[in-house]
Amino acid sequence: MRRNKRRVIVWGAGGHGKVTVDALLACDCWEVIGILDDDSAKGGGKILGVPVFDTTGDFSKLINELCADGIAIGIGDNYVRDKKFRYARSHGLKPVNVIHPSAHVSRFVTLGEGVTILAGATINPGTVIEDNVCVNTAASVDHDNHLEKNCHIFPNATLTGTVRVGQFACVGSGAVVAPNLNLRKHSYIAAGAVVVKEVPEGVIVAGVPAIEIGQQPKRAES
Repeated sequence: MRRNKRRVIVWGAGGHGKVTVDALLACDCWEVIGILDDDSAKGGGKILGVPVFDTTGDFSKLINELCADGIAIGIGDNYVRDKKFRYARSHGLKPVNVIHPSAHVSRFVTLGEGVTILAGATINPGTVIEDNVCVNTAASVDHDNHLEKNCHIFPNATLTGTVRVGQFACVGSGAVVAPNLNLRKHSYIAAGAVVVKEVPEGVIVAGVPAIEIGQQPKRAES
């Protein structure tokens, strides 16, 4: 094992945690030393050969024993991911950026802290990605987009140029967003939708073209 590898833990032993672990293992710079999960039944198991640790006990003691250089939040739900991100930071854990080697990220992209970019994703020049954002498998984020904190671009979604995605917003699998649009905070774009106009705060849209179908009630815990 290379001696200059950084030790990292992943929070989340579900499906999204698995692909996060896989992305880290595919890189040459990380040693994944453990996976954290709040489900005590998962403690003691392994995912992709990495041991899972139960977080329901003394959290500070656990992270001190693991002696990690950083943490990746492997949770797909924006609101849970935000909670774990803030909790980890409050315990002195530094969120790391996870970028799968097969992703294309322009050198002219600005990345925040704790960003996850998964296999096959494309991020083009001029795009800004704030803290704790997930760009999922094979998503396409074209030029000059702005992804605010805690949003999630799902697999195979497409953001064309100069799209702004608000905090905690979701762009569902296979959705397409036309240029120069704002998807406001807490909005939810359903899978396969084609968005051709601005989406107001907290609104769910679906269809081709996308229309409002309801309100998204979830909000971050204080």
